[in-house]
Amino acid sequence: MGSSPFNLFFSFRARIVLFVMLVLFATILALFFINRHSEGRIASLVAEHNRDTSLAVDLAQSSFPSGTYIYDLIQRDGRLRVGLDESHIIHRILIAAEDGRVIDSSERTDIGQPVQQVLGDLTPAPFPKPSPAAIADGHKPEQVLAYPVETEKGRRRVVIIISPHRLDEIVREEERERWIAISILSLLLLITVSIASWRFTRPVKELMDAARRVSAGDFDFSVTIKRRDEMGSLARTFNEMLAGLRAKQELEERLQRAERSAMAGRIAAGVAHEIRNPLSFINLSIDYMRNKFAPVTEVARDDYTRLIDNIKGEIARLNQIVSDFLSFGRPARLKLRELDARELVDDVAGLVRAKAEQQGVRVSVREVSSAEGAPPGTRLSADVEQIKTCFSNIAINAVQAMQDGGELTITLQPQKNNIRIEFSDNGPGIAPEALGQIFEPYFSTKETGIGLGLPLTKKLIEDHGGQILVNSEVGMGTIFTVILPREPAVAAQPVLLPQAVQNPVGIRCKPASG
Repeated sequence: MGSSPFNLFFSFRARIVLFVMLVLFATILALFFINRHSEGRIASLVAEHNRDTSLAVDLAQSSFPSGTYIYDLIQRDGRLRVGLDESHIIHRILIAAEDGRVIDSSERTDIGQPVQQVLGDLTPAPFPKPSPAAIADGHKPEQVLAYPVETEKGRRRVVIIISPHRLDEIVREEERERWIAISILSLLLLITVSIASWRFTRPVKELMDAARRVSAGDFDFSVTIKRRDEMGSLARTFNEMLAGLRAKQELEERLQRAERSAMAGRIAAGVAHEIRNPLSFINLSIDYMRNKFAPVTEVARDDYTRLIDNIKGEIARLNQIVSDFLSFGRPARLKLRELDARELVDDVAGLVRAKAEQQGVRVSVREVSSAEGAPPGTRLSADVEQIKTCFSNIAINAVQAMQDGGELTITLQPQKNNIRIEFSDNGPGIAPEALGQIFEPYFSTKETGIGLGLPLTKKLIEDHGGQILVNSEVGMGTIFTVILPREPAVAAQPVLLPQAVQNPVGIRCKPASG
């Protein structure tokens, strides 16, 4: 598929090409201005050389008809600076007679001296010879411009001594400035390229770090996406891969839990069937012993009967445990009838109150006002025994958790289509690592528990079309919230053991809308 112009503009390759073009353009532009400045200064100095040379020729020419000395003409004109100082372009202007004697000069002391003595090692242009002093000093020698002039008094020779010192200084200075500017420009380019390369390679490093975390088995993170180029697309693909790995990891963990639960369930079901037959025989034997071997005296008979009843009660409890094992994965068989949830909760509170008082636990039931639009009352259709078993399991667990006393509050809130029942205690709470597993079969935090109470409770409530939520904080207590529909859905679906646990935990529940 072709990329749109917008996507092409924001592509990684386009950014690199654009950056290189900008760097080249900035470099060329900077070098252009550096050279332009240097050329401007040199051209200005060359123009000054030409001007001063032209003025010197003009002054020398005008001295013949005027009869005025050149040094006087220089002072009158004022445009030309002539001197032996290195800052002057024109050092001397001489006029020599045919015999080689200086008859006019910009320096009064030169008049009357031989021209060769004034010039020294200098020779007229175009082939000036450098003097030894000039070579040792490192400067270029002065240049001599000489030409003849025919006058009424005979042939005269005009000699102009030109100093290249200022031009050399300007050239050397411009060369130094050019190297300094190029060095600064190179440093700026190096800094710019370093910053740009860091910005270009930072997403790659982030993906490398993310890949290392994945290789170490950490899938619980995502790569931040802030780009619209190829790196952003790669980051999105990486996040999709992470999501797939997380889903696969969760699926593997669920399958492993399911395999462990299935194995434990098969073993437990086999053991349960084997236990039920001896329990039936023991129960019948106890009935026979109660009728056959009862003591004659009334006091002994009462003790005997109480002991027999306790034994039968324990046998009934064991039989109920076996029934829980065998009925956990079976399809629901609801015996629906209309009931009052408040009365059912009061019955459950009465059942656990005796045990609660022994542990210093206060049990209270309260009903809050109906939600807006909800019908009055707490009546609903449900299987009384199953719902009573659910409420009992939750209440008994809460009381057992508060060994040093506490408070269990059961709150009912009628809603439009549901009844909300909340079991709140101020016990020790449930550890976060256990909170996500409390509805799993055969998981228990109690040493004597078999881990079927809450899973069975969850199953029965869901069979009625309701839901159970839990929120707990260590040291603060636990809240179980049961939401039951006033009219449960019929034809409940079978739930096979083991059951995938998908209850929301760790979130404070808000009242469900009707």
